[in-house]
Amino acid sequence: MEDLQYIFNIGFAGSDFWRALWVGLVASLLATRKFRPWKVGILAFFFDRAWPFYSMHLHGYETEAIWAAFWATIMSIPQDITYYVVRYLGILGLVYLGYNIRRIIHGGHKPKEQRPAGSLYPY
Repeated sequence: MEDLQYIFNIGFAGSDFWRALWVGLVASLLATRKFRPWKVGILAFFFDRAWPFYSMHLHGYETEAIWAAFWATIMSIPQDITYYVVRYLGILGLVYLGYNIRRIIHGGHKPKEQRPAGSLYPY
């Protein structure tokens, strides 16, 4: 059980938690019946993983340093796979949370026949 707690703490620690919260809830705004939340979760996860490299660019790092960090991240995927799984599941949970809150606020999920004509809400 301590190992699982350790992995969760690494997956969502410090400032990474707030970034994951922001990315997950903002990405949930993209989820619809056609663009399912699990697909949005994959998109949000890749955005979450690309964010540090873009931040390096904004802070003036050399292109070579950014590429070196990128390739180091790619090469460490086999060792860090549990971290990535926990991170994806956490972001996926946040996307589903935001999506379901939107559905509750806007009257729930209704079949197409029961929705008013010209309904603006696609979920």
